[in-house]
Amino acid sequence: MTVTPDDPWADLAAPSSAEVINARRVDPDVAWNFFWGRDIDNKCLLVLRHSPDSAPTGRLPRLRGMEVSLSGSDTQGDQALIFRLTESAHQDIFHRLCLDIMGSATRATTEKEAVDISLARTWRWHHLLRGGGDDRLSPEEQKGLMGELLLLERYLLPHLPPSEAVAAWRGPLGAPKDFEIGKISIEVKARRGAATPFVTISSEHQLDSSGSDAVYLYVVELGQAPADTDGAFTVTDVAQRVSGILASDGSALTAFESELLAAGFKWADDYSDYSWVEGSGRFYRVSQDFPRITAEQIGSGVSDVRYSISLVACEPFAVPVEVVQQSLLGGSDVDGA
Repeated sequence: MTVTPDDPWADLAAPSSAEVINARRVDPDVAWNFFWGRDIDNKCLLVLRHSPDSAPTGRLPRLRGMEVSLSGSDTQGDQALIFRLTESAHQDIFHRLCLDIMGSATRATTEKEAVDISLARTWRWHHLLRGGGDDRLSPEEQKGLMGELLLLERYLLPHLPPSEAVAAWRGPLGAPKDFEIGKISIEVKARRGAATPFVTISSEHQLDSSGSDAVYLYVVELGQAPADTDGAFTVTDVAQRVSGILASDGSALTAFESELLAAGFKWADDYSDYSWVEGSGRFYRVSQDFPRITAEQIGSGVSDVRYSISLVACEPFAVPVEVVQQSLLGGSDVDGA
């Protein structure tokens, strides 16, 4: 068969062993190692080969008729991010997804960024393709997104270049922590002000401080309210404010738009029936005695641990915002009370 623009897999046969992939580099002139491929089941693949240092750390997206996986290291020590078509009826959509991934990755300046952008675009398709009912963000998802946007707006953009601030936002990519600025990490939790004073932690990695200079937990109160309540806003309002701040930096704005899509937010969706008011916000330094569960504390074979922590028990670890800002700016690590 002859390769056509619409079927780059046409001349690729299934390999004879499950241990290998039959692959052809997409474009030798492109910096990133993208390959068209087929596996032993004759499934169509897009493969992004990369070094272990560039491997994603968060959960991978799931799409109907397609799957995303991370391979182990090969004989040369490289790994691969593999996009696999599981239902041949969706090949046209899969091909468009692959082209979108590779087109978006061309703006990356590092291999790690190429991997992250590839996943961000896949998360975008994940949300676009999920079917059935109201595909807007649920109230809980809105609340979570607003918490992250408020931290970006209030505490990162005033102190960091726009491109760095947006690049630090990792939550929509499924990373263990919502923000990573160098070796400083921030996890954001939004909660109802009148609720029981607990926040839910969704994995043993979320508050793990290994490999970090400092990890902070930011908890902000967000409650639903009638639209005419003084100071009420929607998730769209917050997204528009951040977009306005980024308007003068086209690259940062484009990256921000991609992150919003990865989070499941679309400008066309109407959220006017969900209004919110903001209460207090508080930072906590996650130090050695902080109430948490980490990977080191659980047995082998146990993962995806979900648990709740009491904010009362967190109070001894509360720090003023100035301590966090000093960490972000590379100042000395100061504990506050």
